[in-house]
Amino acid sequence: MSKSKKNEITLPALRGVMGNWVYYSCLMRLDEIAERVRFADEVHSNKLLSDMIQRQLKRGRGDQIADYLETQEERFFNSLVVATYGGEPNWHGLSDVRSKGKKDLRNLGEDTISSIGFLTLRGDENLFALDGQHRLAGIKKAIKGNIEQDPYDELSVIFVAHKDTSKGLQRTRRLFTTLNKTARPVSKGDIIALDEDDVMAICVRWLIENTDLFSGNRIAFVASNNMPKTNIRSLTTIGNLYDLLTIFFTNSKHELKKSKGDLQRARPDDQVLNLYFKYAKKIFSEFRDKFPELEEFFAAQETENVVVKHRGSHGGSALFRPIGLEVFSQIIAKLTKDYSLEDAVDLVSRLPRELTSAPFVGLMWEPNTETISNSHKVTLRETLLYMLNASKYSEQKLLERYRRETGDDQAVLPDKVV
Repeated sequence: MSKSKKNEITLPALRGVMGNWVYYSCLMRLDEIAERVRFADEVHSNKLLSDMIQRQLKRGRGDQIADYLETQEERFFNSLVVATYGGEPNWHGLSDVRSKGKKDLRNLGEDTISSIGFLTLRGDENLFALDGQHRLAGIKKAIKGNIEQDPYDELSVIFVAHKDTSKGLQRTRRLFTTLNKTARPVSKGDIIALDEDDVMAICVRWLIENTDLFSGNRIAFVASNNMPKTNIRSLTTIGNLYDLLTIFFTNSKHELKKSKGDLQRARPDDQVLNLYFKYAKKIFSEFRDKFPELEEFFAAQETENVVVKHRGSHGGSALFRPIGLEVFSQIIAKLTKDYSLEDAVDLVSRLPRELTSAPFVGLMWEPNTETISNSHKVTLRETLLYMLNASKYSEQKLLERYRRETGDDQAVLPDKVV
């Protein structure tokens, strides 16, 4: 593939060996990365290498990463891993360039000296990303959009040598899959506990630390939506609380509404962040004020008796189950398109909530096993919305779903409450 030759650059570098790979860990400016490093499908016009090592590149993530680079002062990336072939990359060890008269370098060991130096790229190399392609997409978009950085950020780039042969291709493909198989996304629990950019995670922590709503044992420190059966003090899990805020911040009608990706990747300024927190407190204050069982929970000094009353093998309130809170939050968020938050919660408070009654039996509550089912959330949500004259389904279609999923061919839809 023809391409114009770039200028020669010299990068500060560390040389290392792992297994049978020799690699060079360098510092490289964003503009140099954007200009020189390519995606696999840009390097090989015949797509052979692309077919073997290129993941499906989601351009949307590139947009989000570009925005992160442009707006987040505390931005930071992991290293890119870049394969290089062609040209003549040259390694210059410290032993080649140091002044022998420098006393402070004389006592350095040979292992240290041989690992420190500079990597020169002549400009005619082919460079393509093995790991970090979405970050590369974001970098390219930010540079193309004339990101305002002076000087540009420097990023750690790890170069490995690729041979454009059948065996070389196999070796590079193996490295690509190894990097992506061993990489693990940050867990939801870690995000909630530690993330300083994710708006939902920050607001969850603030609700726990700065309000009485979810202090102490009122929230279960479980990252999933599965409430432990032994828990008889908490309303829900910390993972569910994160999901509830996500529903409201991304779906309800308010001036702060944004996509989940935007809310996770770029921390807003403190003034806007405080508005999100204020909205989060308002949501659960409305829950407390409009649902008597939640008012009972939030008012209690010791919550055990309240939880046992509303959650157990007897059924209880749907709002004391993570799935119930999720479904009711989705309904309220949808209604805010036509109502204020206060009026939406007030309207939803007219719905039944006892698990042993319709429409929960067969959709959320399994009476034979006295357990919760997560398999029919859409039908449950739409049935509850039907009771408020707000379902997206026709009555006939909803009735068919309701009968099929409850397993009752003679079932009728519950009476409307408005």
